Amino acid sequence: MIPPLSSCPRTALIGVSGYGRIYLELARAAHACGEISLGAVVIINPEEESVIETELRAEGCHIYRDYEEMLRQEAGRLKLCLIPTGIPWHARMTLAALHAGANVLVEKPLAGSLAEVAAIRAAEKASGLFVAVGFQDIYSPVNRWLKQQLCAGAIGQLHTVRFLGLWPRPAAYFTRNPWAGRLHADGTQVLDSPLNNAFAHFVNLSLYFAGAQPEEAAKIQIVSAELLRAHAIESFDTSVVRARSPNGIAFWFGATHTCHAIREPEIYLEGTAGRVEWKHERTCVVIHHDGRREEHALPDITANRQSMFDAVLAKLKTPETLVCSTTLAERHTAFVEAVHAAAKVQTVSADLIRWEAPVPGAPEVPVVQGLEAALIHAFNHQSLLLENGFVVARPAPV
Repeated sequence: MIPPLSSCPRTALIGVSGYGRIYLELARAAHACGEISLGAVVIINPEEESVIETELRAEGCHIYRDYEEMLRQEAGRLKLCLIPTGIPWHARMTLAALHAGANVLVEKPLAGSLAEVAAIRAAEKASGLFVAVGFQDIYSPVNRWLKQQLCAGAIGQLHTVRFLGLWPRPAAYFTRNPWAGRLHADGTQVLDSPLNNAFAHFVNLSLYFAGAQPEEAAKIQIVSAELLRAHAIESFDTSVVRARSPNGIAFWFGATHTCHAIREPEIYLEGTAGRVEWKHERTCVVIHHDGRREEHALPDITANRQSMFDAVLAKLKTPETLVCSTTLAERHTAFVEAVHAAAKVQTVSADLIRWEAPVPGAPEVPVVQGLEAALIHAFNHQSLLLENGFVVARPAPV
């Protein structure tokens, strides 16, 4: 029997299209089970979402066209606000939700700048509410287990963290919204890039694994960076970054959207007494120096999102429940800002780009000749592309 909706945490959702559809499905499932009351939803495109709007109204949900109006009308009545929107709006919507008395689950990254993060954290503290961030991999039971193992010294003292991911993206990926590939949009800093968007989960996870304490992410300084673009965008679509933490952990991050082959994200952790090979949606293997292996299957993205949503709902009742906090997410934003400060984006020479379809019938993507092999070599040697003689760019016009 579903409990009376009045006894459930009243929940609001800002947006039902695009990525918002995922949050909508999670929220409607929780509503149907009596875990929450999905009482208010913002739909700014009723023509495209008429079916969903009709269904939500039939379920007793109030529909709004503007998030500010919704939060004014619902102030003091909401327990949770879900914000699966684009980077430019994360901070302003989170601040408005906190002001309206609601806890928040906001999609990653927490914000586009450290200044916005600071404003969110101040409002969070002043309100006594919580802000959970949608870095869903943090919520995975296997990743939580691995973090505990690392803090307990399972592979000795951690000294190296490497991440690599290759996901081809067509031109339409950067025209799907007004902020994709942009440094600023709608009056605020965005810094959209593979490191702050598609691969942000794995950058954040790398920092989390390297944190010295169970609920801490590593603070790092950029040593060197190569930022390249083959797409017609402001930001970069390919990057190699080397960094170091105050306690001497060496980091290497490599990512691109300008490739033919897909290489799912991998994180390698090396310590004085073993290593970890983490492969997205596949396996997490802890390899000890004595040859012992501990292998765990990693849950897929759908399971991680459910774990995230379950944790946020649990935190409404049990404040000690662990979520991806603003403290954790701040380290990711600090990393992204530091990357942009460390190097200028260089434009790949047009004669080195071929537009190819990754699979027959798929949209074409710009493939930088030789980049895939160069990235993999750099990953294996923790080097820059330039150090291996791979030169593909000319300085971007000032």
